[in-house]
Amino acid sequence: MAQGDLNTTSYVILGLLISRDWSAYEIAEQVGRGVAEVWPRADRQRYNTPKRLLERGLVTARADAVGTQRSRTVYSITPEGRAALRDWLNTASRPSSLEFEGMIRVMFAEQGSIADLRTTLTTIGEQARQSRALFVGHAERMLQPDHGTFPDREHLMALANRFMVGHFTHMAQWSEWALAETRSWSDTVEPAVTEHERSREIFEGSIDQGKPG
Repeated sequence: MAQGDLNTTSYVILGLLISRDWSAYEIAEQVGRGVAEVWPRADRQRYNTPKRLLERGLVTARADAVGTQRSRTVYSITPEGRAALRDWLNTASRPSSLEFEGMIRVMFAEQGSIADLRTTLTTIGEQARQSRALFVGHAERMLQPDHGTFPDREHLMALANRFMVGHFTHMAQWSEWALAETRSWSDTVEPAVTEHERSREIFEGSIDQGKPG
């Protein structure tokens, strides 16, 4: 069966189900443990995607009793689901994208106050430190004797974890730098003139930073 219209969230769910069967609630819980930081759409689609995979025959579902009053739906990956995941891994990934509301607020900050801008910068830093702590916590759990939830992926999760910690460290450091840069600004409009030379220095620094090492 052609799977060309499956989205990345579908493969996230299939990847989770490779290791073990999960209930719908457990799938949603796993997505909330860092996957959503890498692929935000997975958080929005985590409840509906397993149902679509079931319709495609890529997973099966069974009802497991929970106590005496209710049951839960538990999903298992099928051979077709494993094949679809392998086929997807053999294709080229799309370029990375960044969904970052705080940076949009920075880009249009001249329409607001300097207090608004600095609040945004502060919030970016706080959120980055919180997200970094999440992934540091993941690393700490992987060092425990039980090796966390996916011991068979320890080597791969180590690669991803290093990237995510570094990513949020960069965001936190950038927010501190931006707060220092804007400390002397009286508003968000005049610096277009008064900080012209400093802006050019920053652009030149960005060019130097972006040159191949």
